[in-house]
Amino acid sequence: MQATLIENDGNGRVAYDSLILSDPKALSALSSKLALKIVKTLAEAPISAIDISRKLKIHEQKVYYHTKKLEKAGIIYTISTEKRHGMTAKIYSVVSPVIAAKLHDRGMKIKDDDTFQMPVNISEFFSPFVTDGKLNAKIIIGDPSPHGKYNIGGTEGSHTIDLMLLIGRFLKSLEKANYKLDTEIRDHELKDNLILIGNNKTNAIIDKINSHLPLYFDLEKNSIMSKSTGKSYKDDRCGLIVKYPNPFNKDKMILVIGGIRTRGIRSAIISIFKLLDNGLNFSNKGNFNFVVQGFDKDSDMIIDDAVILEQ
Repeated sequence: MQATLIENDGNGRVAYDSLILSDPKALSALSSKLALKIVKTLAEAPISAIDISRKLKIHEQKVYYHTKKLEKAGIIYTISTEKRHGMTAKIYSVVSPVIAAKLHDRGMKIKDDDTFQMPVNISEFFSPFVTDGKLNAKIIIGDPSPHGKYNIGGTEGSHTIDLMLLIGRFLKSLEKANYKLDTEIRDHELKDNLILIGNNKTNAIIDKINSHLPLYFDLEKNSIMSKSTGKSYKDDRCGLIVKYPNPFNKDKMILVIGGIRTRGIRSAIISIFKLLDNGLNFSNKGNFNFVVQGFDKDSDMIIDDAVILEQ
């Protein structure tokens, strides 16, 4: 269960995403000093059990024992997997910076008002696109009518509704229309903070900046390419999430959410919810890049879960 902890640190109030364990017995997973060291290590950066054992100079079997207990308790989770010497290694991260157990339901009701603040990790993820309850960005999606040099219409519109609802939770008001089709945007508007959804074929603005991105769409290979690793991701369930300085104005930022196909775009949006729900820390991440892959867990032909392939 997710909640928000408000801490008074002497200089004001600080909000944290908090994990509330439904069964207080799950706290027993933290009863050893080694388990606490493992959680502290994962709070610094997501790594595998073998990497933890090397860093802490502890036998890997002891680390595997505690990571299994911590994952079962819901305190850590697997964010991705990697191939290591022919084996599959899980990459772990902590679910939340704050862990608590609720002993009773006699909490204090809080009325919604203008003082509500975004949880810290959500604020970090959406900064500077959402600030002080206002949308500080242009949201650009592909025109559904065939257009551009590829003569293809955007199909991502329906898949962005959940994302818009998430952003809307933290807005006090909308002073003007802040979304536009790629065919409507003017050159001077490209110098703002931008949230771009789609791919280089369906969204002409993504096509303009595609070569600048650390993760980009390769037309010849019909894939997502990573400049840092050289890897190519061709599965149509693959998507990308990139936060990067705006190539049209280095003082502003862009957030690109896309995929090779519509399924990849849905995978990317689902991944945003998963990353935020699991309390991933985005501090010190002015820029970030994620390659994700979606899955249809309940076999209804709809992407409903996703994993991180690269970050």
